[in-house]
Formats: sequence, structure tokens, C-alpha cells
Amino acid sequence: MESLDIERAYQMYCQAATILQGQEDVAFTGIQKEDNGDEQKDLINVLEKMGELQVSIGDQDLAKQHFLEGIRLLEERRQNQNKHKDSDILNLSNKRFHETYSNLCFYVGQLSIENEALESYQRGICSLEQCIQLVINETNVDMKDSTGNVRNISEHKQSSLSMPSSSSVLPQELNHRLSKAYCNLAELYLTDLCEQNTAERECERYLEKALQFKDGDGEPLVDALQTMASLRLSQADRQLEAVPFILRAYNKQRVGSEALATLVGLHQVTDDEDNQNVKTIDTSNDNHHGEIITRERHAQELVEVEAASNLPEYEFRCQTAKLLLECAELLKENKQQGLPETSNNSNGIDDLPSSCTNEESECINAAICVLGSLLAQNDEVIEIWFLTGCAFAVKSPKLVDETKFYLERAKEMLTVIRKTLEEESKFASDDDERQNMTEQLEMNAFQIHDVQSKLDELPSEVKEDDAVNDSIRMDES
Repeated sequence: MESLDIERAYQMYCQAATILQGQEDVAFTGIQKEDNGDEQKDLINVLEKMGELQVSIGDQDLAKQHFLEGIRLLEERRQNQNKHKDSDILNLSNKRFHETYSNLCFYVGQLSIENEALESYQRGICSLEQCIQLVINETNVDMKDSTGNVRNISEHKQSSLSMPSSSSVLPQELNHRLSKAYCNLAELYLTDLCEQNTAERECERYLEKALQFKDGDGEPLVDALQTMASLRLSQADRQLEAVPFILRAYNKQRVGSEALATLVGLHQVTDDEDNQNVKTIDTSNDNHHGEIITRERHAQELVEVEAASNLPEYEFRCQTAKLLLECAELLKENKQQGLPETSNNSNGIDDLPSSCTNEESECINAAICVLGSLLAQNDEVIEIWFLTGCAFAVKSPKLVDETKFYLERAKEMLTVIRKTLEEESKFASDDDERQNMTEQLEMNAFQIHDVQSKLDELPSEVKEDDAVNDSIRMDES
């Protein structure tokens, strides 16, 4: 797996599953299998790994089968372990059961649709909530001394250093997982189940739960903030409320996004930011001053590397950029209608020309920065080039060259795909394959037409002075 040899890893897991299957068959005939906590030798965990591998190569049906088989075996294992008389072992088994069971249910939920997905998520959430409660109960018991009194805080902190991960680090990880599960349920009501009469109310209810869990910075998880922004944009009478949510979601990704966007020239550190760093440094000795500046910049680079490595997944950030652009367009329409902004927030993003409002400026610059981070990570995704071109078009009608550069690159990539599809369609072996090729070519033609329409909307000429000034503003931002 470390060498990304997915096929060979899957074959080895299959071999392990065959061996473990025989051991499980013996255990379920009446012989109590000792649970020594070694999850790597557990058939259920092997099935979970096999499912993950199949997801990674796109075989969702087979992956779902592995996860469902894991759930079935886990439920049988649960029934067998419930006969154990030792309450401590049973409690440990309960925690492991609920944690693994919830994981498998969430996997099935992601690979299912509509009510089947809803039921899987609900079962997983119920099991995860029970796991968290067991950990909380265990922690509360550990905080009490032999007389039943709560130990002082310093004593508890000292004892927690030797506590197992299930009662120290685990609760925060489980809470984060629960928050994301609530977000997945909310997303389900925004998509597959959006036609249900209670869809909006249920979506709101689950998101309110998700927002209650805080991250290390005291803010809700980025998933909860972004999903709430998506919900607000779907509500015609509350769309502007999406703006602060998506900006807060971006702020949690800002440092990492800026670090990656800098690699492709879509973010520049301003002179003001450099000056702020220098002002905090003792300048009494020139050599000492230079050494401190170097160390601080190196420290900042380390922070940026860590932030970049901890960014949300590619698809999630792509959705972040789309929501930011949608909010920017909404604010522009709002401004044209003479309505006030939602607030006067500033996330440290440079303002645009006076033709843009403050929040509109923040959304556009944030979108470009996120898109820059995506291009730095993978510059072969056509949609990102297209969205970047659209972002520059929204930012200023004078940024024609920048807009054309990204849109024309998207068109070139689509044209290459069209030629490849045309060649492959000549060798289609049956009607189904020919139909599939025809549909792909039609979609490709639609996409090329969409990009060309954006290019045709661009002004043919820009005054030289305006173009120079606008270029300077873009460099500064």
C-alpha cells in the first residue's frame, strides 16, 4: 500500500481474509475467540481495508459489498461478545464495536443514495454517539479517586499523560468524525432527499449539531461552515447569510492555500505584510536583525508547509472556490440593486478597486487563492482552469489577458479530449460503446461552447492606462 501497488495489496488482503475467515468460522461455532486488540489480524478490519482499496480504484459496488460483509460479521461478533461476563472487557469491546461499526456504516452511506444512505448514516451516527458516551463515562470515572471524589485538576492532567488514547486523544477525533457525519446527512437533504417536505428543516437541524463541535482554533469544523454556506445559498430569502460562513471556511484554509497558490503566481505576499513582521524584531544589531528575520521567515515557511499538507481534500476545496464565486456574484447583484452588505468583515485580503464591495473583494480573492492551490496540486483538471478564468472575469472586466489565459487553456484541453474521443469512437465495438462515445462527445461539445461563450463576452480592447493600473493591483493582491 505504501508503494501504491493497489492491485497487489488487494490480492494480499484477499489472502489474509481467506485465512482469517477460517478462524472466524471456528470462533462462531462456540469457542470464544480471545480479543487481544490486534485489529490488523481481524477479518473485519481486513474487509474494511479491501473496501477502501476498491473505492480508490473506482469499483464502488465491490467496495460496498466488503463494507456490508464487515457490518454483518461485526454484528455476529457483537452477539458473541455480549455473553462475556467481564464488564471491563465488555466495555472495551463496546467501544471498539461502536467505532468500527460507525466507520463501516458511514462508508456504506457514502456509496448509497436516498433512503439507503440516510439509514446508513443514521445507524453510524447512533453508534458513534454511543462510543463517545462510553469514552466520556470512562474519563469521568478516571477523574475520581477511590472515595468517589473528583481529583484536583493538576492531578488529573498528570494522570492523563499515561491514559490510553481511547480516553484522551480519541474523544476529539470522534467528535470531529461525528460533526462530519452530521454534515454528510445535511448534504443528503440538499441533494438526494431535497424533495422531501422536511428536507430543509432536517438539513438545518443536523447542521446546527455539526456547528456545535469546535476545532482547535475554537471555530466549527470547515465541513460544517461550508455546508451551512451551501444551505443558505439554496434558501432564496437567506442567501446573503452564506457569505460569512464561506469566508470563515476559507479562513481555516487560508494559510495553506496561499502557500500553494504562491507556487503558481496566484498569491503574492504584500510589502505591508513584510513590514509588519519586521516591526516586531529588535533592530539594535544589524547582523542579529538579519538572523532573526531569516529565522522568522523559515518558521513561517514551516507553518505554511504544515498548513498546506493539512488542507481539505481536492474536491472539497473545488467546492469552496465555487461557493466563494457564487457569493461574489450574489454580492455584485446585491450592490447593483443598492442593497447593503451583510457585514463589514475583513479577513486580511487586499481590497479590489472601488467598483467592488469589501465582501465581494474578499470572496473573489479567496476563490482565486483556493483555485491557485488546486492548480499547484494538479494542473490537469480542466474545471479548475475554467473556474480561474471565470474568477478573473468577475474580479475586474479589465483583466482580459488573465481571463483569456485560463479560459483558452481550458478550451485547449477540451479540444485535445475531443480529438481523442473522435479517434476512439471509430473503434467502438458495439452499440452501447458507440452510444457512450456519442454522449461523451456531446458533453465535450457543450463544454467547449460554454468556454467559448465566456471568451466571446470579453471586451476586445482595454485602455492602456487602465490595463497597467489593473495589472499593478493584481500583483499587489
